[in-house]
Amino acid sequence: MAFQLFQYFLVLIVPGLIGALFFSIFARLTSEIDWRVALILNLFTFTTMITGLYYLQDIVNVESLLVHFNCLSFTRKYILLSTLINIFYGIVFGLLRRVFFWIRRRPFFSGLIS
Repeated sequence: MAFQLFQYFLVLIVPGLIGALFFSIFARLTSEIDWRVALILNLFTFTTMITGLYYLQDIVNVESLLVHFNCLSFTRKYILLSTLINIFYGIVFGLLRRVFFWIRRRPFFSGLIS
């Protein structure tokens, strides 16, 4: 029981850490992982996954969600899909951060913004 809870904890946390690694690589060209970024990316991924289950699988209540969670192939699919979504979010948000900081440092754009 405790091992299964630890396994579910890793399933929820590790994809966010991978996404935070991609964020730091694309945003700051470093390889350090910020746990706050990982939690934010996990929140976005969880929201995306729940919305996808609602619209694609027609899951409207908690009972049908628990039936999907008990399936073993769902766990594998969830791990792969959430890792890919977190990598995508990490790259996109990292590039957006780099672009916005690049615009802020340019003298032409800083006169227009302030």
